[in-house]
Amino acid sequence: MKKCNLYDRLETQLRELETLGVTQDKYAAMLYPLVESCLPEEVRRTWERYRHQGEDNQVGTLSKLKKFLRGEVNEQERILLAKSFLDSSSSEKKNPEKRERGFEESSSTAIDLFSG
Repeated sequence: MKKCNLYDRLETQLRELETLGVTQDKYAAMLYPLVESCLPEEVRRTWERYRHQGEDNQVGTLSKLKKFLRGEVNEQERILLAKSFLDSSSSEKKNPEKRERGFEESSSTAIDLFSG
């Protein structure tokens, strides 16, 4: 399971609990070990290093785990964005005439999609 999927599912389900009137102090102690056990091995190792760092001495709280997962998701999105930028710029270098015609091609494609 991807980090972003896990984080999104966690956030959604925690919001649903709060909508039902269940507060974080009631569910955090029970959900923390469950969520932690769902982490892929690579993420769990990173989490183990992360959870012992920081100014707060909360060594394993659900809110700290959510903060960690949010950071991991943001990092993953930045990496994917950088990769897509690098892939597109390298393909433009390989096909210089495509770069020159790029606007016209994308405009006609958008028009084709709109009219089709």
